[in-house]
Amino acid sequence: MVFRHFKHSQLRISSTLWALALFGFSHAFHEWSELYIILFSHDISPQYQYVVQWLRLIKLALSFTGLMIFAWLLFAIVLKPCGQIGRSIIVLTVMIYSLILGLFYHGTLEMADSFAEITTYTRVLLGFGSATLAGVGISLYGQQLRKENHQYGQYFIATGLGLMLYGVLAGLVPTTYYSCVPVLRTLAAGIVLVSLFKALKIFDIEKEAATEAKLKRAIEADKFKAIGHLAMGVAHEINNPLASSTLALDLLERQLPAQPRALDYLNRARLGIDRAAVISKELLTYARTDVSHTEQVNICEVIASAKQILIHKLAAYSLVVQCPKTLVIVGQKVKLEELLINLLNNAMDASEPHSQIDITVLARHDVVQLTVSDSGHGMDEKTLQRANELFYSTKSIGKGTGLGLAICEQIVARHHGELQLHSEQGKGTQAVINFQLKGDHYG
Repeated sequence: MVFRHFKHSQLRISSTLWALALFGFSHAFHEWSELYIILFSHDISPQYQYVVQWLRLIKLALSFTGLMIFAWLLFAIVLKPCGQIGRSIIVLTVMIYSLILGLFYHGTLEMADSFAEITTYTRVLLGFGSATLAGVGISLYGQQLRKENHQYGQYFIATGLGLMLYGVLAGLVPTTYYSCVPVLRTLAAGIVLVSLFKALKIFDIEKEAATEAKLKRAIEADKFKAIGHLAMGVAHEINNPLASSTLALDLLERQLPAQPRALDYLNRARLGIDRAAVISKELLTYARTDVSHTEQVNICEVIASAKQILIHKLAAYSLVVQCPKTLVIVGQKVKLEELLINLLNNAMDASEPHSQIDITVLARHDVVQLTVSDSGHGMDEKTLQRANELFYSTKSIGKGTGLGLAICEQIVARHHGELQLHSEQGKGTQAVINFQLKGDHYG
């Protein structure tokens, strides 16, 4: 316990174990010093016998003080009713013992007129009392862990039973009662030692988990770095074909007759190429993201632009939009379009054809709330918790990269907002974005 590192432990009992270590050292010192006194008692001068007896009594009382402190700290982390009762018993025990010790010191205690008798009271009240209370406290804590499905809770319960057994043998059974009493005490202490060693293995497991998590983050960081370099290279190389495609569209527009339908197709192709060029530029400047270039953006125009880009895919769904026409916020229009496109793509992928998808925008004081709702398959709690993780996707290979929601969360954060997902299996998903806006950030 002394050499274990409990600083980052998630177990509440870790903050109490110093008191148990204190008991181990103090009680060991008491036992070894008692052996010394027994072996060399004949060398102690009679005039010092009284002082030595008081020192032995104080030493015995202090040897159980660490265990009493441990019990006090334990009852602070167990359930309230049991904790309050336990602490009340500790206070009452200490008060009774202090009163008995004070009366004995003044020679007015009729129940005990010798050091042997007051030593018995010390062992019963402090020895048996502290060990029993500590045993009950650590057993209750172990039971709490078992209810939370932690297997190592049983070792804490075993430690508690060992402490209670040691309390009986050290506090209620005199050493002179039977020759095997010291052996039985040693066995009880051994039970405590072994079970506590097993219980504290959880700290090693926590340390290993923390080390593994750091290693995993380091590996992911290297992976993201490699992907970033690859993306930068792709973005750089893709600019040339995009420019060639734009030029080809311009030349084609000049040669085609003025047909509205043909021009509409050309404009859609040009819109897609322009968007690809913007995304390519964003990738190239990702390492030094510029959030200062913002403008007044009309939310309805952002929705209309996203609809235009996804018009062919949205044809199979019923899209219902509720948005105040004059509502504007300060932000980056391209990034807000990307946000909405990702959310709509997720909604369509999760929904059956011909089902309804809703986009609702509301303005409340300094908050603009944008909600994208679908009536699709929904997500269970485990999937919902991991939905924003990079590269996590429930879609089949080739249909999802696991970047959509992570990118959405980044865009929302850059616009001083917060993204919340609400989902239930069979009832669909809601993506709720709250933009925290002030002053001229909205209109």
